[in-house]
Amino acid sequence: MGAKEQGFFKYIESFPRYADLMNGTVFDGKQVVKPEYLRKMPRKKSVLVGTYTENATQRTKSSYNDIRYLKRERDMLMLYDEKYSRFYLACEVQLYADYAMPLRNFTYDGVEYSDQIKAASMTNKEDCHDKRTKGPSRPLIPVIHNVLYLGEKRWMSKHGLQEMMDIPKILRGFRHLVPEYKINLVDIHDQNPELFQTEWKDIIRVMNHSRKKKELKKYMEEHKEELCRLSVDTREFLAILLDQYDILEDGRVEVKDVCKAWDGAMMMYKEEGIQQANRQTTQNMYRRGYSAEDAAALVQESVETVKRWYSEFANE
Repeated sequence: MGAKEQGFFKYIESFPRYADLMNGTVFDGKQVVKPEYLRKMPRKKSVLVGTYTENATQRTKSSYNDIRYLKRERDMLMLYDEKYSRFYLACEVQLYADYAMPLRNFTYDGVEYSDQIKAASMTNKEDCHDKRTKGPSRPLIPVIHNVLYLGEKRWMSKHGLQEMMDIPKILRGFRHLVPEYKINLVDIHDQNPELFQTEWKDIIRVMNHSRKKKELKKYMEEHKEELCRLSVDTREFLAILLDQYDILEDGRVEVKDVCKAWDGAMMMYKEEGIQQANRQTTQNMYRRGYSAEDAAALVQESVETVKRWYSEFANE
């Protein structure tokens, strides 16, 4: 698990933050989820998969010919448990576009619903069975999910199960008969900050500019004081989202102070501008026949860097 994922899970352990994230991304800013009714649920679930023996009269482990468990582990799962309102809220965090994401979430939800049926059968064998049907008649608890995408590049992969299929032309007029399952993709860079009520509002405002360095630079310079007044947790989470952290030898993540991180980012942008100017000067020297060593001494770059540039100039 990477630093961004770790930082995210640590940040949303707070029920108010998780509620605000879901209200802002799933429910269009409406205050559907109240933090006091959230309960953290186990992320690991498994479902028994197998075939029964011909003479089996009860569905027990011993009656299976081939016993296997389908195991799935979500990134985050919470139960909203208010009177007359019970549903699951799941969240998957992605740093890169995943082609199989619709299938993954389809499987996660299938395992969750199967687990509910199993639990109902075991706990209320008499009360929850309808004599006219087989199996438990207790209604399933809905599962709502989002896929929170933190990647720098835009999501250029599948959003639904049918997109992953090669549906024959003869079936295209009957596409509605092919089961569909779409993911609720939430790109953290493209959200409306006004739909949030906690410091997610400030995080989203920053991330709205993070894909364009010049915009990010301008925003950080203009809002540095108010950003530095945010809570420590939020400042650390923002620093992680903007890659302002170091991985230590023992695998721990050291997050930089957010205000210093802004200054560090400004220095990075400044250095990038200087290097771009040096590259242009080096190209002019290359065209005039100067050696790589002379060019390196003039622009104060390493000889290896200038030689690499010279090689690139030769291929242009």
